[in-house]
Amino acid sequence: MSLFSAPVKRALLIFLFALPLLSGVVGKISKSNAWFGDYRAVACGAQKIIDGGALYDMNLKCEDMDGTTAVYVYLPVVAEAFAAVVRVIGQDGLFVLYTGLYVLSLAVLFWGTYCVLPGTKEDSTETESVAPTLMQKLPFAAFLTGSAIVWGNIAVLGHAAVLASAMTARRFPWLFVAVVALCGVVKPVFLTYLAVVLFLDFSVWKRLGLFIAGAVAGVLPTVLFAAEHSPLSEQWRQTLSYFVYSLTPGESFYGWLSLVGIRADSSIASIGWLVFAGLMTLSGLAIAEGLRLSSRARIWLGLSLGVLMIPRLMSQDVFLIGVGLVYAALHARDLSAPSKPLMVFKDRGLTILTVLCLLCLIGGAAELGDYTTRLATLGLSLYVLTLGVLTFAQRRDIVLSALLPRLKTSPQ
Repeated sequence: MSLFSAPVKRALLIFLFALPLLSGVVGKISKSNAWFGDYRAVACGAQKIIDGGALYDMNLKCEDMDGTTAVYVYLPVVAEAFAAVVRVIGQDGLFVLYTGLYVLSLAVLFWGTYCVLPGTKEDSTETESVAPTLMQKLPFAAFLTGSAIVWGNIAVLGHAAVLASAMTARRFPWLFVAVVALCGVVKPVFLTYLAVVLFLDFSVWKRLGLFIAGAVAGVLPTVLFAAEHSPLSEQWRQTLSYFVYSLTPGESFYGWLSLVGIRADSSIASIGWLVFAGLMTLSGLAIAEGLRLSSRARIWLGLSLGVLMIPRLMSQDVFLIGVGLVYAALHARDLSAPSKPLMVFKDRGLTILTVLCLLCLIGGAAELGDYTTRLATLGLSLYVLTLGVLTFAQRRDIVLSALLPRLKTSPQ
């Protein structure tokens, strides 16, 4: 006889995996100076544009802005956009507007990830047997910490916009590409979400066209600004280099390199990331086509792999990390297993994913999060790469025929 009823077990598990987030937020309630530090960086940057002050300052500070202010690291155009708003409604109005959008974005991220059923009427091939449940997605909440909410980072607005537009990407792909490109102007790492259009069941040329258009539009402002070699662009480059490559390399690729003593600004890191991102994308293509994923599953797979491919993964970037991986694990059961280890791998995918989430959860509780979170994201990436290889090995003809329709395939 079970000690707890099913609803109680459910509530306890929700509390357990949400504990890093809840404890982080509660711990900051009494520390008002810690709230919205990243927002103040953007708001202060806007004020510097208006007043003609220094935008890239390691000790950025503005009058009438109490509390911790993060360093401004974005392109000047972002501060200029916020400055335009400030000129109309003032700093108080900007704070009210931003807070409203921020709360709405959090609602979109949490509701869209954990509450809304991933299936849609358009996905006629999708059944309840392959649609992730709340309890299957819940373990990934362990990656969220209080700082993901407390600091008020503009990335939260970006991830919510990407999620909302992604849900219509099959019908309105250009809208999704435009949203990702716009977010990429703020933070180029958002461009990894363009994996979504590569995984959708369009023709190869349409996929490539959407991807290239989004990538060029998103990265062009950064390239042009960096190519100016002006005093302002040099200040931006130095500030960004310090925070991205030295101070906080993050919890993914750059973080993995830091564990073995490789700097993120080295040529090895740049080439290594391109190889890693390429292999992750190829694995995603093999999974999407070989497992015959529905449109909604392909979208979520692209979002989850997009998160894992962010080279400098921060706490505010992990909201969408899990659902696509759960989809992949559920569909992997359809593969055959020529050996017992592969049978365990394909049939116990959800268990593997949950163990990696528990590693992140326990490591955070033991104050080893700087190591365990990076190991967990590495494990998730290796899971994707292994599943991609296994899928392609077994269903190569299906994958190739989907990408190259004119290719003659042998029966499966």
